[in-house]
Amino acid sequence: MALKKYQPERTDFLINTDWGHPRDSYTTEQARGMNLLLFHDRWVTLEQIKQLRREYLAYRSIRVLGAIMMVLSPLIFINIGEITKGGTLAAFLAIFYGLIMFVCGVGLFRYARFAQKLAVLFFLSLFVLPFLPPLTDDKGAPFLIVYGVIGLYYVLKKSARKIFSPLTVENTAAIKTAYFSFRNVIYALLLMAVSLAIYVFYDMSQAKQMVVEACKKAEKGMTLDAFIKDFPESDYKIIRRSELVMLVPKRGMGRNHCTVLHDGMTITGSGTDFTD
Repeated sequence: MALKKYQPERTDFLINTDWGHPRDSYTTEQARGMNLLLFHDRWVTLEQIKQLRREYLAYRSIRVLGAIMMVLSPLIFINIGEITKGGTLAAFLAIFYGLIMFVCGVGLFRYARFAQKLAVLFFLSLFVLPFLPPLTDDKGAPFLIVYGVIGLYYVLKKSARKIFSPLTVENTAAIKTAYFSFRNVIYALLLMAVSLAIYVFYDMSQAKQMVVEACKKAEKGMTLDAFIKDFPESDYKIIRRSELVMLVPKRGMGRNHCTVLHDGMTITGSGTDFTD
């Protein structure tokens, strides 16, 4: 492992100081007489070696979490075309989480104080996402839960809490402007959550209206082919059965649908429905 100063201003961590003694400071016999061991070409005690390894793992684990987030977030935007096939709500959630992941990843990589709190909220949300409609049938959902557990462990362990804790009063003022205000982050998240709730409500109402309009057009005696051609596959998912056809808008999480009964050629009835 390559040891370096991850936070030069945080001298309360041994790894961020000029720890130990240079190799040429003592002969091997002198070092052994003082119970010193050679570690990365410097003489240190056994306790210092253990401390350095703990601090190194703490810093590296946080940076790895941040790197994973920064790598995964662009993949969401690269595959946004495929994601939009699941509906506008799925696309909105993907973009929202992509932005949060990138901001949080950069923050973790730089050990910014706001990033720990944002990461906790993000990893906690991964326990809920698999139960939302866009992901209920996703085989990758268990990965989200496992990733959430691992993430919470590494950002909440004792060494990580110390890394993200504020500096002493005399040192804090010098770098205060380098950190985002957590309060502002919370306000931003609340604003996003409210915006998401408004959007979901609007999306669901639009889907309901689309279903009502579709069923109004399904007149008895009308040929099935003439009816279906008015509904583009870009807006509706058309499910065909032997005795019925279901028109499911790609809005509203696919919960609303119009069921059209037929005899193989002509429409015999129709009705709206909602899937819980």
